[in-house]
Amino acid sequence: MHKHPKLKVCGVTTQVDLQMCCEQGVDSIGINLWTGSRRGLTLEQASELVANWPSPTLERVGVFVDAAPEQVLKWHQQLAFDLIQPHGERPYTEFVDLGIPVVWVVRGTPPLDELADTAAAHPGFARILLDAAVAGYGGAGKQTDWVWARRAVQRLSVHAPVWLAGGIRPDNAQKALQQVLPAGLDVASGAEFSGAARGQKDPQRVAALVAACRHPN
Repeated sequence: MHKHPKLKVCGVTTQVDLQMCCEQGVDSIGINLWTGSRRGLTLEQASELVANWPSPTLERVGVFVDAAPEQVLKWHQQLAFDLIQPHGERPYTEFVDLGIPVVWVVRGTPPLDELADTAAAHPGFARILLDAAVAGYGGAGKQTDWVWARRAVQRLSVHAPVWLAGGIRPDNAQKALQQVLPAGLDVASGAEFSGAARGQKDPQRVAALVAACRHPN
């Protein structure tokens, strides 16, 4: 049976949204621990969120910016992440060395030869995420170059599953899947109500994104 592309909804902040995403068939949830984000949670808030995790098969990913490895380890011990997704300027080796599966975030369109060399040198990467290069962290709803991204998927998939982020919405998700052929989509603002102050997720948008992943062609 052919595996369909997976869907991660990032920046879930409430139990209601968590339960809804699970019921809709989302594969992965991003828990944002960066206080600089409107979707960011404190450790206490994140602990409350994971206390009633709705399904053992629903993946939980810790998302953070420029956090020290010892801080990430503390979060992991309390929140039991399946993967960690570091953003910022710290070397990825610091996080690979923790022994927790790492999502390597590639921002913009760096030379593919350099990316392939880095991926080959760091077998600890569990996933590679292609995102847009914008000021701050996260794609801010901006698309990366999908032509480049397709080449990156072809080149880097031998090292780890390659996912796509940045400006993915219900109205372009299927096109993104067909054009780039990623292993999954990572969506934040594209799964939310317009103008949602705390990143509240829109059940209709989430359902449409799940449907696109179930039927990408």
